[in-house]
Amino acid sequence: MKFKLLKAAITGATLLVTGFANAGLITNLDGLNGLTADYTKATVGNLTGIPGGSNSFNRADFGTSSDASKDSATFKLNVESLTAFTGNNKFQYLFESGGAGNGIGIYYNAANEITFSQRTGARINTISLDVTSLIGQSFDIVASLSLDDNLMRMFIGENIFSEQALITGSNDWDGGNGGAFGKDNSSLVSENNTGRAFASGGLSGFAYYHDTVVDVPEPTTLAIFALGIMGLAVRRFKKQS
Repeated sequence: MKFKLLKAAITGATLLVTGFANAGLITNLDGLNGLTADYTKATVGNLTGIPGGSNSFNRADFGTSSDASKDSATFKLNVESLTAFTGNNKFQYLFESGGAGNGIGIYYNAANEITFSQRTGARINTISLDVTSLIGQSFDIVASLSLDDNLMRMFIGENIFSEQALITGSNDWDGGNGGAFGKDNSSLVSENNTGRAFASGGLSGFAYYHDTVVDVPEPTTLAIFALGIMGLAVRRFKKQS
């Protein structure tokens, strides 16, 4: 009987450690703030010298994806004093990377929605969230792409969130046909070669986290469950002693 209780305690400890280990790979918003980004840019403009990006290695041809785009990724930026959509275009880019083939982007449209978009060839995945309630405010946008469980997620401020499954075959986000993550003028914050610059507020604090996924804090739930198992085991030990 004591062996079974000991086994339960060990199982609980294993689950606890696993929970903390998973938290290191899959983080939540609070955990993201404690991580060091792989690339940051304080102001708007072109992104260059990105680790794993196209400028970081010898790209043989435009059909080859950069190292970074084959892994999961999280992008974060701060919107300052958002206004109702202003401008002649139907949408304005907050962040864009890619070409006519694959790519990734975050943009603001005339319906006062922020959209997170990922494209692999003909497969286009989007999440659009209404931010009318945030007009006049400053807030963070966190967009996370998980190529492990095929999900894309977007967090806006503290209370707006959505996720959806990626279309089968959406396996990278680099860009093609001359554009790629970190290549020349194809990765931009607020600016865009088509004239769709963000004109409905300010932008700052862009950050890119390689192979990092932001999710709801399920590892914490697992840790609590593990602590409960260990607590029950200890209680049984005390009763039998």
